[in-house]
Amino acid sequence: MVAEMLGIPTSTVNVVDQSKRWGSCDARGRIRLNWRLIMAPMPLVDYVIAHEACHVLKHNHSGRFWRSLETIMPDDEDRLRRLDKMGHLFVW
Repeated sequence: MVAEMLGIPTSTVNVVDQSKRWGSCDARGRIRLNWRLIMAPMPLVDYVIAHEACHVLKHNHSGRFWRSLETIMPDDEDRLRRLDKMGHLFVW
């Protein structure tokens, strides 16, 4: 489980209709996932979940954030490239 790997409490996760994001994390650590992710391959869904979970630790895209993500998902850059390349296929 991602939360255990990061040493953070399990977050509330909501599935929502977001037009411009795959996921988001607010200041309270609540994670929102775009419902369109159901169309994505699981490795890309896992990437979005891990990405947002890392925002519980750091609410920006600083070096600390990317190091946290890389620690739990060493191929994060590859998954992000795949999501960028394939993402248009998952839009209604």
